[in-house]
Amino acid sequence: MSQGPSLGIDIGGTKTHGVLLDASGRVLADQVRPTMKGADGVLSTARAVVDDCLREAAVDRSQLAGVGVGVPGQVDHLTGVVRTAVNLGIDHLELGALLSADLGVDVRVDNDVKAAARGAAQALDVQGADLTYVNIGTGVAAATLVAGRVVRGEGNLAGEIGHVPVVPDGERCACGQRGCLEALVGGGRIAARLALIDPPLALPTLVAQATRGRLEAIAELDRIAGGIATAVQLVVLTQGSARVVLGGGVIHATPGLVDHVRRMLELRAAESDFLASLHLPGRVVVLPSGYPVAAIGAALVGRAGSGATRPAPVG
Repeated sequence: MSQGPSLGIDIGGTKTHGVLLDASGRVLADQVRPTMKGADGVLSTARAVVDDCLREAAVDRSQLAGVGVGVPGQVDHLTGVVRTAVNLGIDHLELGALLSADLGVDVRVDNDVKAAARGAAQALDVQGADLTYVNIGTGVAAATLVAGRVVRGEGNLAGEIGHVPVVPDGERCACGQRGCLEALVGGGRIAARLALIDPPLALPTLVAQATRGRLEAIAELDRIAGGIATAVQLVVLTQGSARVVLGGGVIHATPGLVDHVRRMLELRAAESDFLASLHLPGRVVVLPSGYPVAAIGAALVGRAGSGATRPAPVG
């Protein structure tokens, strides 16, 4: 088996993040580009990030042990085909085959959050344990590992909790439903709501503004934290995960938000002996904001079967 470097590409709704890992798991290159929308745009962005990483590390494509891609939407991890990625404007894209033909190396594609769950397990050094990773970013989704194995469901669809309606007659979601979790706590929807407030609010200062008593900030913080708390409840009640790792742009852009989520869970537990018995606040975990969990997870997808050493865990 090749012991060459492996490359992971995390394609998000706003940015595409690539990392190149050597056989020992050391990061050789780390590159980010804005994501261009549509099938052609996503493919062009991925190609550019690959070239950026190889250029930074002075590595030739022929040296790669493998490439892994994490991308939102309905992903066939066996064929590398991406369907219905609404936040990327993709209806159908044979991403794995097209990138593989370009690079001359095996390319494995998986749902971005499922890839990130692998990265989270690696970061916490719990690869064989039960864990759910919940991404609160442009989109909202979850991925569960049971004894280290990804829960996939029919069509690799398991974990699309962002499209579970939680607010009756709420805002219209990109999926066409109303009141979805993603319409409540997805990054784009939050930014749009904050921009309408006069003067506007922003996620980096939202908790500070709420602490100072600004009523609009308190209301929005409660709204966001309540939605994320519901996501935590949802995955614990459906999957029973001992750890719920929160990640994504909304989490890392908002200092103090996770503490508020835990307080929301504590308040709910105070009114329900059943919820109290689940110890939900203690299950919530957050990785360091600088750890590229999704890109690292994609690299792990790419090096599957390569025999290369995994990245070192965080801490």
